[in-house]
Amino acid sequence: MKKKVVVIGATGDVGRGIVEALLRRGHHVAAAARNRERLTALLEDLLGPDTLHAVPGSLDSDERAAALAGDVRKIFSSLDAVVVSVNSPRRPAPLLTHSSDSLTALIRGDMVVHYTAARAFIPALNPNGVLIGIGGGSADFILREGVPQSMGQAGLRMLYRGLAQELLDASVQVRQLIIASIVNGRSTRDGADPQWVTDAEIGEQVAAILEDPSAFPGPILRIARRDESGRPVFSAEAPTRAQGFR
Repeated sequence: MKKKVVVIGATGDVGRGIVEALLRRGHHVAAAARNRERLTALLEDLLGPDTLHAVPGSLDSDERAAALAGDVRKIFSSLDAVVVSVNSPRRPAPLLTHSSDSLTALIRGDMVVHYTAARAFIPALNPNGVLIGIGGGSADFILREGVPQSMGQAGLRMLYRGLAQELLDASVQVRQLIIASIVNGRSTRDGADPQWVTDAEIGEQVAAILEDPSAFPGPILRIARRDESGRPVFSAEAPTRAQGFR
């Protein structure tokens, strides 16, 4: 069954790969991003099929996220899935050189915007709709001068765990896909390592999850660099139930 999907962060390397994979599989896509020019370029590059719609907007606040959700609903009277592929740009620096404000901004860009998206879009999802968040492998390790990034990504994983727990009795499927690899995408293609996961592979994995979430129980899923077989390594974190939940 063809799905109606909004991809937030559609003009980034990962977001674009997801949009392209969904279109290849025949789904209808609302591509959302804050930069109108990059959205226009995306439509032009993909030859503007009838199944692709550009929706400018941001997750900078609850009000702007609600406005974005409203604009998507003007295109799709019903919505089957939301994919959130947004993060802060990496700015390496020792942790203690950050002010409280700059640290908060970095963590907000990696984690809080996903929460803002969830609040705005979960009520718009059809029964058994799917929310998929894209995260980074630095949830499990610290890159050089990258402590804020790891803090944000670790918190993001816990956010999706928590949403999955709290929505157990609701008709919403929550998943996070952690990308434990540098991405071979549009901006990195020329110098990419053959071991890196490609934007197309990530897109195909996201499409498979939203088409049949029961096949990927998660809620935390992971795609990593290639193994000896030459294929990216896909795994799922064993589901856990928090204390106090039924």
